[in-house]
Amino acid sequence: MKPKELKSPYEIMQSMVEILNTKYPEHGKKKRGSIQFYFSYDNREWECYIKADKSHLEFHAGKAENPKVTLRCDFFHWLELSSGKLNPVWGMITQKLKFSGRASFFGVLPKPDLNVNVGDMDDRLSTFEKNAPRNRKQHPSVIIINASPRAGNGYTEQFVLKFAEGMREAGAGVEEIYLAKLNIKTCTGCWQCWIGENGCIFDGKDDFGALFEKLNGADMIVYALPLYVDGMPSILKNYFDRSVRRVYPYICSDTRKTRHPRRIENRKNQETVILSICGFHEKSHFKALDTHFRAIAHNFHIPVTETVYRSGAMFLFNNPFFYRQQTEILNSMKQAGTELIAKGKIGRKTKRKIEQKLSSKKEFVKMTNYFWFDKITNQRDNKDY
Repeated sequence: MKPKELKSPYEIMQSMVEILNTKYPEHGKKKRGSIQFYFSYDNREWECYIKADKSHLEFHAGKAENPKVTLRCDFFHWLELSSGKLNPVWGMITQKLKFSGRASFFGVLPKPDLNVNVGDMDDRLSTFEKNAPRNRKQHPSVIIINASPRAGNGYTEQFVLKFAEGMREAGAGVEEIYLAKLNIKTCTGCWQCWIGENGCIFDGKDDFGALFEKLNGADMIVYALPLYVDGMPSILKNYFDRSVRRVYPYICSDTRKTRHPRRIENRKNQETVILSICGFHEKSHFKALDTHFRAIAHNFHIPVTETVYRSGAMFLFNNPFFYRQQTEILNSMKQAGTELIAKGKIGRKTKRKIEQKLSSKKEFVKMTNYFWFDKITNQRDNKDY
């Protein structure tokens, strides 16, 4: 596939005429004749004209015979004129536009109308999006997407197990899905899920369709993941890329920033919970991930209602001096799951225990570097790390 090239003025003019022709049949100022253009662009002059009759407009490169009006200008000034950004009188005063002949003949061109009927585009923030915890079901169905590339063998799983245990004890139905164990092909950016009659080109060829349908039935989706290069692992990003089918390609402006409206079949109230771990000392390393998730949640209409960010997570399980903190943090993860379902949110005290500092930064750096030095120098099997 060749890379997309910058269109020439002729191609731009052809596209403009095609748009104008959609309004021309009912245009009240139809006349016969031609408008000649001499555009300066890219250090050369481009000659072309628009021919009008009683039925349609035609674009031609070259010179017209006996044009009704001629316009000489920079091509960009013509674009400003045709889009209403440049007043024709001011354009002539400033010598940006040079007309000859009957300038009034330009009235033969209808004003472009880009308004289209796209159906139900009312996608204002719903009551649920504004306050999901208050409008949550008493016993929600929860699906946990474990996005660790190590599936159930990584440190993420240790936190998920306790969190899920607490949610189940509070009455929620919980199912965990390992994203790494599914065959989900990489999004190609072909837009067929938006514009094609048959949907995604991978439908029926991988596991995404079944996963998508399952998630559509959940009330709460918990995304559990390790921090990878200051963001989410690639398997989760690819899942979100493929999930763009949950919204229309159109854009609405009923919220604080533009977004895609939900497809009717996806208008189920859902909420997002983020559970993420990393190996750094500071919680601030999750800032980029949090911003990214909230942007996705806004566009997909699945508000983020709770987050759990645990820094230095892997060292809880590889340092005997952190055993007390490990026990307290994991017990607090279970408590967090219970509180989320029973009370609608995780209590501050519980969250402080989960996100507590393990040591001073100086000590943490020293112990972390010792951990990795030991693994490298001894060439141990790293599959569990």
